[in-house]
Amino acid sequence: MDLHPRSNQPSGWPDALLAQNPFKDVDKDLILIADFMRSPDSKLKVREGIMDGRRVSFFKGKHAVNSLLREPYKKNPKRPEIEDREAAEAKLFDLQKLGFFLRVDKQPKSKKVSLQPVQVFSPDAYYIWVYETHVWWSNLAGIGVLAVIFAGVMFPLWPAFMRQGVYYLSLAFLGLMGLFFGLALVRLLIWLGLKVGTGRGGWLFPNLFADCGVIESFIPTWGWDEPKGGKHEKAKNSDDEGDAGGDDAEEDE
Repeated sequence: MDLHPRSNQPSGWPDALLAQNPFKDVDKDLILIADFMRSPDSKLKVREGIMDGRRVSFFKGKHAVNSLLREPYKKNPKRPEIEDREAAEAKLFDLQKLGFFLRVDKQPKSKKVSLQPVQVFSPDAYYIWVYETHVWWSNLAGIGVLAVIFAGVMFPLWPAFMRQGVYYLSLAFLGLMGLFFGLALVRLLIWLGLKVGTGRGGWLFPNLFADCGVIESFIPTWGWDEPKGGKHEKAKNSDDEGDAGGDDAEEDE
């Protein structure tokens, strides 16, 4: 049994949805919520499944509720305000009603899912994504790759000053790469020396390989390794996010 995103009535899933854009006239607030849920910032626990021989992405309702109650959601003032779980469930009900995602049954110990004939939002149910975020950036990246390949093929026909410029740029790039690897080696040697001499390691530019901006990678200049007990306690606290995130650590089979 298949559903149309507008009427919640049976129709040819998923081909009918893929052949049109059913979300172009939807309230922008709901689009903002859906875009956030599909972004890595939401930390929504999404898994891969199979329905009718097709790969689908599915999640559990309570994990979606938790994602809307986390701090990253509140960083964008354009998103509609959501204060509690009841408000989050109401927004998710609207999204489900419009077909952004559809309720499915998940077979135990299996990746196979099947569409439910009754489409009602529940925190304990599973849902597959229908909505896809904009992919203009991926199309632009593809065009850029083709342009670079074409430019490389035509390199012998470039003017002399452009070829010389590329030569100097390549030297500068290699120099930066050498400097980076040299810094990484110095960090490692310092850490090993401190670990052997004092029993506690320390890092020069501890955020150098962290997932952050270029400037933030060099702040702070120095950092000591945390004791093992401290790391365990920190991980324990981060896993216990209360009502907003505690359920996300569970494995739902």
